[in-house]
Amino acid sequence: MDIFDTLELRVGELLARKKALEEENAALRAEASRLAAEKKAVTERIDALLEKLQGELDA
Repeated sequence: MDIFDTLELRVGELLARKKALEEENAALRAEASRLAAEKKAVTERIDALLEKLQGELDA
């Protein structure tokens, strides 16, 4: 195998690795977005319960 064959092989490996990393990055971003939405929903529910509790305490 000459140097150009080795270089072509290495470039192919690097491009495959780049694609895999991009796919992993997209999956992680989607997961982070899902978790942020879940966190927001939990926060909103807790806030609603606290407001309800405060309303009962003030009454």
